Amino acid sequence: MELFEVTTTEHNGEQEYWGSHIVAARDIDQARKLARKYFKNWYEDGCDKRADPDDPDSFEFMGGRILLTIDDILETTLEDWIDRQVGLHSIGRLPHTKLMCPRCKALLNACEHIRDCLDVGGEQSRQFAEEIAYLKKVIKDARR
Repeated sequence: MELFEVTTTEHNGEQEYWGSHIVAARDIDQARKLARKYFKNWYEDGCDKRADPDDPDSFEFMGGRILLTIDDILETTLEDWIDRQVGLHSIGRLPHTKLMCPRCKALLNACEHIRDCLDVGGEQSRQFAEEIAYLKKVIKDARR
């Protein structure tokens, strides 16, 4: 499964609202299908809705008073998507400690542990093997 960002614009005659949504799919074609299915029912209150046969990425609601359009679908990673959302929705810069994810903190702690353990005297070759194995495990767990 890959992650895709779906960007949308909602027009209500007076204002426009943009949105960024994330979907997991095999490929971009499946992502587009899932997005179209989702946005087809954007307003689930039974209001009058129809899809434009010439543009399957546009949906009209309430007799055309609201138009929702899928603008783009691009492959992304969760980290990149989160970084963009934080950048778009933050007032000023957030402190670095607030941006670090729990897995990143665990990886940093592992790196600090290894750094602290490197100065082991005559047992370096044995100690290096253990620490490298430890680092590999932490990195593998962090990528899950």
